[in-house]
Amino acid sequence: MAPEALSLLLLLAFLLLGLYRRRPKARLPHPLLALLKEAAREARGPLPWLPTALFALGLLLLALAATRPLLPLPGRTSENVAVLVLDVSRSMMATDLKPNRLEAAKEAARAFLRRAPRGLRVGLVAFSGHAQTVHPPTTDRKRLLESLESLEFGRSTAIGEGIFEALRHIREAGGKGEILLLTDGRNRTGADPLEAAGEAQRMGVRVHTVGVGVPGWTPGPEDPLSAFGFFAGAYEVDEELLWAIAELTGGKSFLVRSEEELSRVYLELAEGMGLEVRPQEATGLLGALGGALALLGVALRRYLSPL
Repeated sequence: MAPEALSLLLLLAFLLLGLYRRRPKARLPHPLLALLKEAAREARGPLPWLPTALFALGLLLLALAATRPLLPLPGRTSENVAVLVLDVSRSMMATDLKPNRLEAAKEAARAFLRRAPRGLRVGLVAFSGHAQTVHPPTTDRKRLLESLESLEFGRSTAIGEGIFEALRHIREAGGKGEILLLTDGRNRTGADPLEAAGEAQRMGVRVHTVGVGVPGWTPGPEDPLSAFGFFAGAYEVDEELLWAIAELTGGKSFLVRSEEELSRVYLELAEGMGLEVRPQEATGLLGALGGALALLGVALRRYLSPL
């Protein structure tokens, strides 16, 4: 910043004093004085002070721009990493989301990759009873799309392991990133998910959680889940756990009931990925706005007082 430029405000004050003109009082009575005053008011228009106010505001912004101020503005950063963490346990075969939960998650991930900033590095981690890296963070969208197709189902659910694996990649990439976790079940093995969320909080990594499934839905005779026999019901999302993970890390939590809703959630998250609010110099912004207002004030003054 250049605070010494605030001295320009003194010049602005003197300029405004110069623009202010006292109207001379009538020394002699005139029989048409009231009528003349009314005609003068109508000639000046409904807002005679507006041109001067806009001009003064424009000069004020120009003076502030000269100080090279820093404002907290949102901006993209190429340092961030996003890791998609997908549950591939057998319950993801459920067909309450069409054609099944995993395929709906894949389609939502494709939408995410299409909408996310091109410079954002995206990684893919899959978990069932353990977590594995399907693809490390990269900007190569084609390779990521190919990796999505290679996902295979596994046994059990280890949510904490999935978060820890994603954190490992973010740490190796510089420590800045976000995690998008999708699951349809409860943690059954591996590390404590809240312990993993605590580590994410210490690293400053937000974990966004998405629980998928339709409450009350159960597999029919033709559903792939019926072959395993141990599903009393197909909705086992641990809503409290997912909310706690997101709350602890500053992320967002969603419960999704349809494939359309799932895609919307991923698109919403893609918009904010790689976006950070940090101090940025606003000289150009304030200068452009101030110049535009000053010119508008001059133009209005000419329009309202053409002679």
